[in-house]
This record gives sequence, C-alpha cells and structure tokens, in this order.
Amino acid sequence: MKFLCCNEAIKHLTSEEKRDEAYFMSLLRIAETTCGLYYSYDRDLTLNLQRASKLAAGRVHKPLWKQADPRFVWNRNLLEELIETKLDEFITPLIQGSFQTEQFTLKDRLVRITLFSRRCNRRLGTRMWRRGANLEGATANFVETEQLVEYEGLTSSFIQVRGSIPLLWEQIVDLSYKPRPSIIEHEEMTKVVERHFHDLSQRYGDTMVIDLTDKQGDEGNLSNAFAAEMQNFPDIRYVHFDFHHICGGGNFDNLQVLYDEIEEAIQKQGGVDISL
Repeated sequence: MKFLCCNEAIKHLTSEEKRDEAYFMSLLRIAETTCGLYYSYDRDLTLNLQRASKLAAGRVHKPLWKQADPRFVWNRNLLEELIETKLDEFITPLIQGSFQTEQFTLKDRLVRITLFSRRCNRRLGTRMWRRGANLEGATANFVETEQLVEYEGLTSSFIQVRGSIPLLWEQIVDLSYKPRPSIIEHEEMTKVVERHFHDLSQRYGDTMVIDLTDKQGDEGNLSNAFAAEMQNFPDIRYVHFDFHHICGGGNFDNLQVLYDEIEEAIQKQGGVDISL
C-alpha cells in the first residue's frame, strides 16, 4: 500500500503546516500496517453470497462502492471526497477482516473451502475500550463470517455473526488485569436489544443466540442480565454455553455438547449470533 500526494500546494507549506503534514502521514503509515485489509477490482467483497444472490442482476453494472454493504466498507470516510466528485473509477472499497481458502479432494473431485470474515465499521474500538451496543442497537466489534464450499460447480454459503453482548454496558480500563464490566442503567435497554435483533432478522433471517460468557462473577452478572432481556423475545432462541468452564484447559472436544444442542438449527442453515 502506498499513499500518493495529489496536492501541488504541499510545495508551499509553512514550517508549521509541514509538521502537521508529517504527523498526518505518520497516522497513515499506521493504516499501512493494518492487518487483514482486502479489496477486489471486480467483485463486491462486502456482500455475502446469500445476500448477493437475492439482489437484482442490474446491480453488477454499478460501481463497486454503490454495490457495497456500507457496514463493511472500511475506508468509507476516506472515500467521501471521491464519491462527492463522482470519481467512481478511483473508488475501491476495502474490507477489514480475515480470509483463508484451501483445496482438497472428495471422491476424486476437487473441493474448495473458504472462510471469509468481515468486520463492521458501525461501532469500532479496541478490546475493553468499546463494549456492548449503542442506542441504535449496533454492537462493538461485530463480525460476519462466511464459510463457502465449492464443489462440482455449486457453492454453498453458511454464515455466523458475532458481536459484543447487545446491552448498554462498559468495561472501564484501569490498572487491574481484567476490569469489571458495568451495566449502564437506561430506560431504552429493551429497545436497544430489540433494535439489534430486528436488524439481524432483516439481514439474516431467523436468528439463534449463543452466549459464550462465564456464568459466575462479574461476567455472570452481565450474562444474567442478557438472559433476562432475552425473555422479552420468545421467538428468538437463546442458548448459554459457559465456554471457559466447559472447555477450560484446552478441552475443546467438549464443544460437542454445544454442537449437539444447536445441531438442528445449523442443519436448517439458520443464522447464529455468537455473543462474547
């Protein structure tokens, strides 16, 4: 990645302006080192296959940024001026996430499996500093992960989404190793949860919630509050699985307990919301 200056006026900057420019460039160099940035010149990476297959065929003739899901356009703010001046050919949406693909043979036929994660830009922040949901129901560090399996010209898509527990809560950073989570008392709490799951249902269909938090201590209080709120939504299945207790010490085979409980939902290709 390279940043190129397109402003001739930079040759005539004052000393103070040059210092400012150097500082801004140092910020851009941080962006240069950001891991997991992906783009494509001919395919919209922000849309999962399930959603893309339902959209009108004519959309593929639009510029990529107009096809894109704005939740996953990582460089949206940087593109604003190019969008305003309609320089579509220079606008390339970036996503931030992870990508891995592998090939293997099944009954002498080639199979490709791909995992593609897209990080949402609606409530960003580092761990601890950004938790829970905002009043619109958008959760911190929301990620959509798509598993694609390609076999004999056919492609299947399975999607999971994860995000912070969709309550109003915070975890104020202090000198302790694990700052205590604190629930924010607010009259809109139930509405926030409702907005979150309404958004998910509109985008992904039927949703099942898997809560992986601890059942004890401060985290347990947060989990209990979430479970209590979920009682207001009987149409959404809520499953608690104390991941650290059941799978502690690297006993990941115990995940079978969770798989057995949600197997039917997975077979129905339902959306799964993993709250951490």
